Amino acid sequence: MQLRYLKTKFQAVAVITVVATAAHADAPNVEFIAGIIGDPFYTSMECGARDAAKEFNVALTWTGPTDWDIAKQQPFIDAAVQNAPDGLIMAPTDARALISQVEELVQGGLPVLTVDVPLEEAVEVQNISSNQYAGGAAAAVAMERVAGFEGSFVALGLRPGMPDIDARVNGFTENFGGADKGTNILATLYPETSTTKASELVSATILANPDLKGIYATHFAAATGAAAAILQAGRQGDIKLVAFDAGPQQVRDLRDGVYDALIAQEPYTMGYDSVRLISQLISGEVAIGDVDQSVKTEAVVATRANMDDPEVSKYFYVVSCER
Repeated sequence: MQLRYLKTKFQAVAVITVVATAAHADAPNVEFIAGIIGDPFYTSMECGARDAAKEFNVALTWTGPTDWDIAKQQPFIDAAVQNAPDGLIMAPTDARALISQVEELVQGGLPVLTVDVPLEEAVEVQNISSNQYAGGAAAAVAMERVAGFEGSFVALGLRPGMPDIDARVNGFTENFGGADKGTNILATLYPETSTTKASELVSATILANPDLKGIYATHFAAATGAAAAILQAGRQGDIKLVAFDAGPQQVRDLRDGVYDALIAQEPYTMGYDSVRLISQLISGEVAIGDVDQSVKTEAVVATRANMDDPEVSKYFYVVSCER
């Protein structure tokens, strides 16, 4: 009964969230479940996945929830498994909850790859994700260049206990400034995925710390809330803002001076490389035993000074794969 319910729920929303890539009749079927459908990061990943599917003759189905929520993603995963694909790729919205299911699928002979977020136990064949700590360290360098070291600085995480976001925080706090340089790194703020909460937390921090010089936001909701708080306080340009990701609105805001630097990831590469690898695994061209379990992509720092350089702008996220 439960499986029938899940399949029905999936079918009810699949009309707006499933995108299939045409392929030859003998093409392997691969299901790709995104973390959030419609988010520019994942749309950029979809573009890479589509391009690889065309190049390597894969019948690709792209789907997923519209919110970062395992309760909303799980029905898509279960429905994908019921479709008996030749391969499965997913961006886990809960790195712990999916361990047993993925382990069972892999042991049963289905190649499963994860992208963006690795599982807490490495039971997938491969994970392709950003080097989150290095991205945080890159943000520390960017903050030094725009704000110097002296004064108070604060990082915005998501919630404690999320390895990928925590690595972004630690990469920044462990590599930025120091007490001998006059740096005061305040306690990390945790607004979860609420822009409103991020704005409220940052507003309170600005009031309590007149010497606040810089804010580092590890995800889009935190960045949006922080930007709103800085503007409301009349401190734009005075308080520097460095943030992860490079969606279209963030890029426009970088140009307009809302942000001082953006840390762009490589979602296109994650999508392309994961589909290429799974096609090679399915065909037997590559053996599972020869696959590196973890592959890390790098981050690119975008500033107003370099954002028009094609070698930087090619990493900006898109809202459509149409060229």
